[in-house]
Amino acid sequence: MEPITDATILLRVRHIIVESYDIRTFVFEKTDGGKLDYQAGQFLTFLIDMHGHEVRRSYSMSSAPDVDAYPSITVKRIPNGEISRFWIDFVHEGDIFTALPPAGRFTLEKSSGEPRDIVLIGAGSGITPLFSILKHVLSSEPDDKVTLLYANRNESSTLFMEQIAIWEKLFPERLRVIHIHSQPSDHWNGIRGRINNTRLEQMISRSLSYGPENARFFICGPFELMRSAEITLHYMGFGKDKIRRENFVICNPPPITRVELPHYISLIFKNKNYNLYVPEDKTILQAALDAGIHLPYSCKGGSCATCAGICTTGSVYMTINDVLTDGDLAQGWILTCTAYPEDDQVTIEIK
Repeated sequence: MEPITDATILLRVRHIIVESYDIRTFVFEKTDGGKLDYQAGQFLTFLIDMHGHEVRRSYSMSSAPDVDAYPSITVKRIPNGEISRFWIDFVHEGDIFTALPPAGRFTLEKSSGEPRDIVLIGAGSGITPLFSILKHVLSSEPDDKVTLLYANRNESSTLFMEQIAIWEKLFPERLRVIHIHSQPSDHWNGIRGRINNTRLEQMISRSLSYGPENARFFICGPFELMRSAEITLHYMGFGKDKIRRENFVICNPPPITRVELPHYISLIFKNKNYNLYVPEDKTILQAALDAGIHLPYSCKGGSCATCAGICTTGSVYMTINDVLTDGDLAQGWILTCTAYPEDDQVTIEIK
């Protein structure tokens, strides 16, 4: 295993909540007694020792920092999934984990004062970060309204159903929840079937209370749902800057399709400036790791933003970007795990 750096944190399992036979919520506390600083919608990346090898797994937080006393993640058992089986079957209260600080850009920017519609679109365990955002908005953004479009097989497979119902009762004027069940029970009186483009367009149009220019959309779930939802939103006239998506399934980045050249870049990490050599066949992240600079990372697939940094000078090329918006790119944000320098003037700052 790579040596643990001072950029990591130690978390103790304070409590385990059994959501169902194959789902657990793990509530954590910092071992130093401090408070974990994070934003609703972010995730934790755990460094787990499996048979002598470090495995990194990221889990969205189901808690909200301004609502829940302690941070929590919710894990669902995945068929043939060694890590999810580890969490469900072998983790106990009191266990201590090493993790990277909270990361991710699946977050809502603070309101400018104009009331907004916050539309959350999810299915299955994709509800985890959406539930975090839902609680945050209702408790901290009093002018915003929330619509949750939540697809599942049936009631028994709907995670957080009772908790969501409680929030509906607490905020009946600000929260609208639309459940869609593909294999409903006989007594289900809600919407049946699946979320398709036409149905989604209709539900969104009926849900907006304010001007569309202030609407924000968050999508998390299976790839086909997210793809369909994003296409529908673009068709409705909503730009990329209004849409955030979170990927639970990470694909390998595509192979380089163009000729890259080696470059020296300036890398600023933890207040140290490195003159980093980046070979033509290595990303900025991999070159740093090879040089013994332990930058934070998780997916290595351009989908989680754990490795994100700001390019302050020069130019870089990313083979894939599934998480940064046009607004992020305009501010200079890049993903070091899929980024290649295009000149020797590149300066990257990892905050």
